Amino acid sequence: MQAGSAHEHGPPGHPASLRGAGRRLTRQREAIWDVLLAKPDEHLSAEDVVERVRTRLPLVNPSTVYRTLDLLVDEGLLLRTDLGAGRAYYEPAREHPHHHLICERCGAVAHVHEEALGDLAHRITKATGYRLGGRELSLFGLCPACQERLV
Repeated sequence: MQAGSAHEHGPPGHPASLRGAGRRLTRQREAIWDVLLAKPDEHLSAEDVVERVRTRLPLVNPSTVYRTLDLLVDEGLLLRTDLGAGRAYYEPAREHPHHHLICERCGAVAHVHEEALGDLAHRITKATGYRLGGRELSLFGLCPACQERLV
């Protein structure tokens, strides 16, 4: 689910680009990529990916999945993000940067595009001297559905 934007962005590449970097595109790597693209707006932990890949390749080793996730992050095909649950989550990298809104009550995650933050980066630099990098922000609060339940 995306907040603040009605347009979608596909992933910037495909793991077939690994061949150009001198790496093999194995059956396991292809299956892992397919799992992540099946629901590209869903954020999956490594354990979630292992579970889903095993429906297709029952004997896949979890360490293969972990190494492949690291490789796909290093190659810019995946993003590793912290959604506050004490473990990393993965999603296909997008053409445009986005940030995450995480509901503290139900765990729902929404995307918000950079434009929605306006001049926040400039104001932070002006107030603190820090210049923000290119990483995403994770902001925590209550989603609209949980807010309605409070009323």
